[in-house]
Amino acid sequence: MNVIDIILRQKPLYKVLMLIVILGAILGVYWQFFYRPVLAEIKALEPELTQLKQELSAKRDIVKEKPKYEAELEETRAKLHVALKQLPNKSEIPTLLENISALGKASGLTFTLFKPKAEVPKNFYAEIPVDLQIQGKYKDIVTFFDKVSKMPRIVNITNITISSPKRDIGGDMRLNTSCNAVTYKFIETATTEADTNKGKTK
Repeated sequence: MNVIDIILRQKPLYKVLMLIVILGAILGVYWQFFYRPVLAEIKALEPELTQLKQELSAKRDIVKEKPKYEAELEETRAKLHVALKQLPNKSEIPTLLENISALGKASGLTFTLFKPKAEVPKNFYAEIPVDLQIQGKYKDIVTFFDKVSKMPRIVNITNITISSPKRDIGGDMRLNTSCNAVTYKFIETATTEADTNKGKTK
């Protein structure tokens, strides 16, 4: 006689109790050896899952903002291109200085000193200061400074000193003005110069 036959011969109440015990044992074994280890593994992986969700959310935000970042990058490149065009290269410096002198003469000024000084290297550019001493009427000096400020290339007028006002034959007050005109140029790298020389030898 097997276990099943023994169970079947019992009263209905015993049958129910034995069935509950058997199911409880089965559930206990399942909990202890199957469900509990899986639950522990799931809890151990929860921090990593949370981190991955956060990273995924951050990357989704970046993807959403990509057109904005690309537009900002293009705008920055355009501004840089415009700014770099205002810096003359080495070959353009003499012409630029001639243009400054021509603007002064066209404004009715007389240059008593026009002295370019040594370059002052910065980062990718260098400052080129020019000592100026000019004579002329106040309005002509202001006109000259205004014209220089509107040149396509960057030229800053600094250290302005006005002295020795004198009236000319026509009765106009003429002033002696000293100042510094500072312009800028690219610092050409050795690679750029080598490429230029290579092109000339072809």
